[in-house]
Amino acid sequence: MADGNGKHKTYATNFYKTDIDSVSFLGNPHIDNIATTLMAMGNELWTNRKRIHVLESVMRDKGVTADLIEQYKPTDEEKAAWAKEREVLVERLYSHFARVDEYEFSSEWKDK
Repeated sequence: MADGNGKHKTYATNFYKTDIDSVSFLGNPHIDNIATTLMAMGNELWTNRKRIHVLESVMRDKGVTADLIEQYKPTDEEKAAWAKEREVLVERLYSHFARVDEYEFSSEWKDK
């Protein structure tokens, strides 16, 4: 990772918005949306599993037992924060299904 100390040469480029959100790679935007959602879910799942492995290792080293974890009761503030996080996750994973109206597609090939 870069440490941000300014000793390394950096590179940057301009960002150009493309029409990637309106492209169908698999021939049908519905299939594209399912594939995109599955990839996002896999990414979320692995990220969380990796974090859980780290947390379990640290907690085991600090003497936290499985019983302590199972007995934990979240506060109302934690429940509210977790509900907001859940909504962000749902939006990130499933918003791809809302893209269908952006496509014009049919089984007929159109010459342009």
